[in-house]
Amino acid sequence: MGNRAVSELTKKRAFATIKVVAKAVLAGEQALTYSQLAQRLEMSKVNGQGLSSYLNEAAALCADHGLPNVSVLVVSKDSLDRGLPMPSEGSFADGFYASTGLTKADIPAEQDRVRAFDWKSVRSLNLS
Repeated sequence: MGNRAVSELTKKRAFATIKVVAKAVLAGEQALTYSQLAQRLEMSKVNGQGLSSYLNEAAALCADHGLPNVSVLVVSKDSLDRGLPMPSEGSFADGFYASTGLTKADIPAEQDRVRAFDWKSVRSLNLS
């Protein structure tokens, strides 16, 4: 594991984010909006503000453990409504996806990897 300087709350919410997305995939959901993720994490601000540090850490944890990047399934509501789920434009502007090695063009393939992955095989998530 890397020595990222993140708070315990961020670590906890990042792990919870992976679990929430994995459960959504297992339930057949195509993607989650930022506000849906915030609600499922039981955050006080359910508009999705403040999620970036959790999504960044969730992506890093996935990379550390050789898992598909769950953060690609947390998308803007308008893109989900159009049937082309995509993270917010701001996610690309702030360099987040660049730091994960993903470009906008890579997102659909990574989304497919997340959806196809056997999340029940990740024992630490306890999803069986």
